[in-house]
Amino acid sequence: MDRELFDHTPGKRVVVFIEREVIRNAEGSIESCEHCNPERADLPFVVILDLMRGSDPKITDYVLEVAAKCPQCDREIFEKTVVEPK
Repeated sequence: MDRELFDHTPGKRVVVFIEREVIRNAEGSIESCEHCNPERADLPFVVILDLMRGSDPKITDYVLEVAAKCPQCDREIFEKTVVEPK
């Protein structure tokens, strides 16, 4: 289960720890990354995490237990890496 650190004070950020299993599931939503397919990659990986978790992107930051991997080139994908979604 994801561990979350919440500060419900208005204007504060929510930091969410994303575990390896969740990252591996998110990799299933990636077709390629900015390194191997710069023409088609147009979405930061963090958006996939927001969609999976139903998080508010305006206040949510993520800490990844491990980097995701691109299914095409096997490069590491971090929160701000731009990807091509499936």
